[in-house]
Amino acid sequence: MMERITFILNKNLLDLHGYCSFSGISESLLPCRGLERLKSVFSGSPPSTVIAVLFPYKVDSEPGNLSRYARVPDYHSAAGRLLEQAAGELAAEFPRYRFLSFIDNSPIPEVRAAALSGLGVMGDNGLLINPVYGSWVFIGTIVTDLPLEIKGSQICQCHHCGACKAACPGGCIGTGSRDTCISRISQIKGSLTREQESLLKSSGMVWGCDYCQDVCPLNSKALINPHPCFGGIKFAPSLSFKDLDNLEGKAYSWRGAEVLRRNLSLLNEKK
Repeated sequence: MMERITFILNKNLLDLHGYCSFSGISESLLPCRGLERLKSVFSGSPPSTVIAVLFPYKVDSEPGNLSRYARVPDYHSAAGRLLEQAAGELAAEFPRYRFLSFIDNSPIPEVRAAALSGLGVMGDNGLLINPVYGSWVFIGTIVTDLPLEIKGSQICQCHHCGACKAACPGGCIGTGSRDTCISRISQIKGSLTREQESLLKSSGMVWGCDYCQDVCPLNSKALINPHPCFGGIKFAPSLSFKDLDNLEGKAYSWRGAEVLRRNLSLLNEKK
């Protein structure tokens, strides 16, 4: 059984995967639209297993005003297609069971599931850190009621060196709050408070934030080898006003041009 599952996953370019018991994350499910999908699909019998999959995305180390995850095509569609395809093939192979894929807008606490699956350690910044690709990975999952024998599921922590906490522009790591997280602020619709504007300007970021990842010692030797789902496409490390005319396929397109224009204007004010 495991051989067939591995074959199907690998065939769909999902070779960087692991398994954990659904019971290990069932008390930590996230409230979102995906939770209703999960409850609907598994209304008859609860899920048994979570297949966690990693998608490395780092394409460069160049400075810029875009987080590195925004320098590749939108992973929701790029990686999501592979997960859906694999879930369909697994369902065809094991017709008695159900397979449901998620990426990002997911009720599954993805970092916890990936850590339990042996794919890396949990960092103090809340990110999964893989031993090969560092924290520069997207996480997707396939949930199934197919029971699998899973050995040694446990969460390992990072070294708690404090580098990410010291480097965080918003000082939010370890506080339990994301209110001053630059990545969060960059995505807020409408007007920002003066404090939020000041934080965004000082960060130099238009979208996202990589400060904590840049200083993490476990990222120092992270392999730069983006997943094939991104088709070798690499976007510029920075966004400009002229780029706002075409946001198709970008990770930030869902938020719309106005938020990006506001952020760019704030950064220009600093100059």
